[in-house]
Amino acid sequence: MNKKMNFTNMLKTRKITALVILFLVVVLYSCQHKKSIVGSWHSVRLENKDIDSFYIKTQQYIDTIGKTNDPAVNMALYGTINIDSLRREIQVRFDSTKALQQRSVTNTVITFKPDGTVYLSFNGNMDTSRWALGTDNMLRLTDMNAETQHDTITWEVAELTDTSLVVKMKKDSSFSKVTFHPEGK
Repeated sequence: MNKKMNFTNMLKTRKITALVILFLVVVLYSCQHKKSIVGSWHSVRLENKDIDSFYIKTQQYIDTIGKTNDPAVNMALYGTINIDSLRREIQVRFDSTKALQQRSVTNTVITFKPDGTVYLSFNGNMDTSRWALGTDNMLRLTDMNAETQHDTITWEVAELTDTSLVVKMKKDSSFSKVTFHPEGK
């Protein structure tokens, strides 16, 4: 009988030990993989199908402008018969616009402070807001500037890891996805 009680106690002890170990593994694993949004994040990529489509269509237009017209039609439509020069000038302006937009993306830094303050730097312009990340993965930024105070924008946090923060921004029927990396990484 004594051996049977010892065996039963030993089984209970093993079950309890296994449960405790399993619990600790789950807790430690979730703590290890839970990333805080606090810190500075540098924008590295903007994805927006409307903007991408605009760039593709504009490039197609530049590549084909005036190619099927005779000189008289080109003169009437574009004020020149030298379509190659016109195409080069439009291409330079288009490339400049794309580069300006890309610099705007790569020069954006967002710094989340533990006290709920967030600093947004866009090409050297600073904006201050309050931030809150809900359990629904919605990041709410409430403007603190006097003229726009209490204006709130909401972004969906699609990914948050040690190396990446991806937010989805929706406006009307269009949405953008912006990828950030921790500052300095």
